[in-house]
Amino acid sequence: MLLSLTGIAVAQPAPKADAPAACAADKADLEKRIAEAQAKGRMLLRRELAAQLAALEAGCKPLDAHQSRTARIARLEKEVTALRAELAEAEGQLRALKEAVGR
Repeated sequence: MLLSLTGIAVAQPAPKADAPAACAADKADLEKRIAEAQAKGRMLLRRELAAQLAALEAGCKPLDAHQSRTARIARLEKEVTALRAELAEAEGQLRALKEAVGR
């Protein structure tokens, strides 16, 4: 049981401020894992990874204010898209349940 839980809630150590390349690599890895979780419908894992990404971004030194804002906008756009897809799926399930009850 312990082994199955270790992959879910792995704490990420705070990155060093002087390692922007490491931050970028970690960020890219988390974004990839978020996309994979989204594609597999693993919303809880996606949310956990998004929280890890937010913590990573908070600890990473941004290259400059413009790039930081641009990256944040892109991240938020991805998040909104993912949430819209999740909402559409939930609405579809709700419609199906209502139709099944109405029969």
